[in-house]
Amino acid sequence: MLQGVDILVVEDSASQAALLCGQLEAHGCRVRVAANGLQALDLVAERRPTLIVSDIMMPRMDGYELCRHLKLDPATRDIPVILVTHLSDARDVVRGLACGADTFILKPYEEKYLIARIRYFLANLALRQQDQANKGVEVVLSGERHFITAARQQILDLLISTYEQGIQLNSQLRNKHQELTQSHHLLDSLFHFSASLTDQQSERQVIDKALATLLRFPNFRSAWLMLVEDGNPPQRFRLVGSCGQISEPDLASKLGALCPCQHAGLNDHPVAAFNVGECTALPDTWAHACVPIRIGNDLAGLLNVVRTDGDAWPEAELNTLTAVGHQLAVTLARARFFQRLEELVSERTAALRIEVTERERAELALRQSETLLVQVLNSLPIGVWVTDQRGNVSLHNPEALRIWGGPAPFANGKAASPEQEASPAERSIRQALQRAVTLGKVSPQEVLHIEAQDGEGRTALNSVVPLTDERQHIHGAIVVTQDITSQQVIDIELRIRERAIEASVNAVVITDHRRPGHPIVYVNPAFERITGYSSEQVIGQNCRFLQGTDLDQPELMAVRRALEQGTDGRALLRNYRKDGSMFWNDLRLSPSRDAEGRISHFVGVLNDITETKRYQDELEHQANFDTLTGLPNRNLAQDRIQQAAAWAQRNKQRFALALLDLDNFKYVNDSLGHSVGDALLVEVAKRLRACVGDYDTLARAGGDEFMLLLPEARSNEDVEAVLQVINQSLSVPVELAGEVKLHISASIGYCFYPTDGSRADELIRNADTAMYKAKERGKSQSSRFELTMNVVIQRRVALERNLRQALTAGALVMHYQPQLELESSTLCGFEALVRWQVDGSYIPTPEFIHVAEETGLIKELDHYVIEQVFMQVAAWLKAGYDPGEVAINVSTYSLQDYSIVAHLESALARHGIPPARIKLEVTEGLLMKNVDIAQRIMQALRAVGIKWSIDDFGTGYSALSYLRRYPFQQLKIDKAFVDDVHINIENASMTRAIISMAHSLGIAVVAEGVETVEQLSFLLQAGCEQIQGYYYSPPLPAASCTQLLANDGGLRLPEVLLHRNPRTLLIVDEDLRVHSYLFRELAQQGYHILNVDSAEAALNVLAINAVGVVLADTGIHGPQDGDFMHTLKTLYPRLVRIAMSSYLDVDTVLQAINEGAVFRYLTKPWQPEQLKHQVREAFHQHELNLLQTN
Repeated sequence: MLQGVDILVVEDSASQAALLCGQLEAHGCRVRVAANGLQALDLVAERRPTLIVSDIMMPRMDGYELCRHLKLDPATRDIPVILVTHLSDARDVVRGLACGADTFILKPYEEKYLIARIRYFLANLALRQQDQANKGVEVVLSGERHFITAARQQILDLLISTYEQGIQLNSQLRNKHQELTQSHHLLDSLFHFSASLTDQQSERQVIDKALATLLRFPNFRSAWLMLVEDGNPPQRFRLVGSCGQISEPDLASKLGALCPCQHAGLNDHPVAAFNVGECTALPDTWAHACVPIRIGNDLAGLLNVVRTDGDAWPEAELNTLTAVGHQLAVTLARARFFQRLEELVSERTAALRIEVTERERAELALRQSETLLVQVLNSLPIGVWVTDQRGNVSLHNPEALRIWGGPAPFANGKAASPEQEASPAERSIRQALQRAVTLGKVSPQEVLHIEAQDGEGRTALNSVVPLTDERQHIHGAIVVTQDITSQQVIDIELRIRERAIEASVNAVVITDHRRPGHPIVYVNPAFERITGYSSEQVIGQNCRFLQGTDLDQPELMAVRRALEQGTDGRALLRNYRKDGSMFWNDLRLSPSRDAEGRISHFVGVLNDITETKRYQDELEHQANFDTLTGLPNRNLAQDRIQQAAAWAQRNKQRFALALLDLDNFKYVNDSLGHSVGDALLVEVAKRLRACVGDYDTLARAGGDEFMLLLPEARSNEDVEAVLQVINQSLSVPVELAGEVKLHISASIGYCFYPTDGSRADELIRNADTAMYKAKERGKSQSSRFELTMNVVIQRRVALERNLRQALTAGALVMHYQPQLELESSTLCGFEALVRWQVDGSYIPTPEFIHVAEETGLIKELDHYVIEQVFMQVAAWLKAGYDPGEVAINVSTYSLQDYSIVAHLESALARHGIPPARIKLEVTEGLLMKNVDIAQRIMQALRAVGIKWSIDDFGTGYSALSYLRRYPFQQLKIDKAFVDDVHINIENASMTRAIISMAHSLGIAVVAEGVETVEQLSFLLQAGCEQIQGYYYSPPLPAASCTQLLANDGGLRLPEVLLHRNPRTLLIVDEDLRVHSYLFRELAQQGYHILNVDSAEAALNVLAINAVGVVLADTGIHGPQDGDFMHTLKTLYPRLVRIAMSSYLDVDTVLQAINEGAVFRYLTKPWQPEQLKHQVREAFHQHELNLLQTN
């Protein structure tokens, strides 16, 4: 210990002084500190120290000067002085000895070395005081001779210090050699590791070879490799192999989800190797390195490596392990790539060609970079001339030629001017060259005024130094010339900058750092304009007056810190103008230093960002709140869900999250416009807000979807109670401006934390799944999330993935459903229908079409169908068959992109198909979406010759008048109308209206879904030209359609439809005796008599036969217990209806006759002649009805 030793530390760096004081005081020394030599002399005068440790480079008085003062004073000359410095030039050592320094210690130094030197001096202190005789010593350093006078002990100490420094450097060199050897071993192992994996093909081979090769690494004990199991996102790791001194079964039993390396891999997204301690797989005191195996941006696995000593791995070896992990990741990726894409050899070859091309590009870029480096060297802004001893120029750069405007006029090898004609600059350089090559003299930084050969006058800073070899033999000279002409305009630039500050729109204020309170010494006009204070009012004040009484601002600390530490600073402050109004000040501070490097002033720039701050506040509000409804948006809702989850986890509680989606909102937007849709959303938000509690969060998730966070809901009953209130509120019709009245409902799905998810995204996803499940059940339904619902989501994800693969592999096939021309009973065309068969069963077309629309694959699917259909049509035409018009269903998404026009034109030309053979079908929703672009696309394709058909007409919200806007040639009646068209009044009326309207516009009509002869007969009578459905043919593969075309594809209609008897009488009565009596009385009158006993049978007979008159008992009821006669009037207005009844109600009879429901009433029993007369009158009326209709 150095207990009680008085040591004076002279160090201008506060941190270095504190470090040195701590080390000395730890050994019992009493330490005083001086910041420079002058302070040190004062402290020595106060109390004589035992030893002085001093820095050299210090302000005011450096270490040399301090040492000289001490050694010249008899009272202090025997105080040992140790100089501590970064300087390493031997001449600095000589200078120190000349000043009287006892020894040197180079920074950085070790504490034990410093203490050892101090103990040495203290131990030899008496000897040094006795040895006061000085000796003269001549020292030659770098060719220069130095004569110094120093005591023998001083010189001896120098030799000892130099020897110790040499030993220390030698030790450092040995350590560096060991590090280099270790690095070489690591690099060699890494090379063998990379080489060993090159020929491995499968993933298993790569893993086994990698683990086996790791055994060759130095300091290696054992390793194990874990790969991420399949799944998205990854949740678990799987142990795939191990090597070294470790048991794989034992390792597998100890690894678990709580392993810190697995947790870091899943949550911290590491990209480099890192040390892990306290791993469950290792003893308590052991550590291992965890190496992430990343393929692209995804974590593929973790390689864990244990050192021989079980300690943590050094940083350099961690870097090597990171490279190992990268190489293993690359090899694993390659193996997986080969395993998955072996059948795509050609594509791999193309990829290799691309890689080679990229490598060639990289090599070219490298060559270009080297060329650029040469250009940069040649573009240095300093001119350099190199001459030999005779003054001949041997080397120069372009800048040298530019400065002189050509070759150097001072060179002997050029046509130099005679001495009497040479300019002063030329003469000066020649003289400097002469001194350099003959005397070895340096002529530094001489300012010359050059008259260049290009006529320009320049000012240059010129230096000439001798060019010597390692033995100091002079071989020539180097002339270095710097063009400093531009410095002449510095004064002008300073004036311009001053003017720029005066004209700046930002306020500029300068304060004096040297005076207490940092008074203001300058403000520019912008400061006066922004603050309202004049320059005279603020000069001499502290800037704090701008804050007024508002001094409790957190960012004021940044200003104080910048002023105290002398650094740049920035703060956003509330400042106040002279009139008291507040403005936001974006303040930036920068220190200004004087010639000695000390801070003299601070420059502040004030930027009034009041408007920007207001705009930022608005943006922040918009980022968290929905602009339409004012509700929190999805971002803010997710944040509140996370907060609720944190609270619930701390308190071991649960809460609920519900997602609400309006039913059929899309149709409101499509039919009534987005303005009505927006107004509806605002009203729905208002109603929902009234249904939730103060602690609940209602947010708009997007579109017509709302999110409801119920932090106090603990059970299904709690949630259902809230949802019941919501459904009741939504059940009230919404009345909007313009007399728009809408009936709305919502589908709601909900889930609970933590049983259904612990993260916000997981809860939202599960609530969304439950909501879609509710939609499947119908309108105004709610559903609680269940784990089984994930099966639906997994099917959806698998369906998307498989659909992409199917489109790429061409696995989708086309079926074609024939269409029949009723008038000629011949095949007139096909509708192309895409089918997708997987594992022997067909995926429902609406299901994968919906997936294609959601994932953006729909356009690619459209192009795929177009290509397949065009190929088939071209094949039929080439074989001599006439397929008629082939209809292709095109999505509305494709018809929002004008490029579809060029695509279809190209396909028609490529396959050689007449455009009239192709008919494009679009759904009714197109009529309301982007009308302008849709019209342009349809008109352009119609001009090409392609025809248009509107599909599923009548099922949407569009008006019939919209047909006039589009070039449709065909209209297709939806199957929903056709199914019961002969018995459903509404469908029959709608069907007749559609056919009549289409004919008035010159549009042909085709009915789809025709499956029965009754449907066919009704459509035929209603004027429908074409049918499509199972009555004629189901959708067929292309080969079956070819066979149909070869057999002409005709269909003979039933005789009853072709040859109708207009004198057909239909009798409807449940009493068989009535049928017998009527048949006996009327059989001889020439009527074709049909008998049925129910309304349903009657409607079927009427659909097929051309019945003129119906005799029906009034007890017969129509469909849904309606009035049978009124049903007949609506379905068959030309039919003459006679009612029969045993009881005659006069009021009922009169009402029926007045409404036109019946033609006559017959009372049972009737007179034969009266019966015959009424029937004859009825058929006569039927003939009149036919004439009026025609």
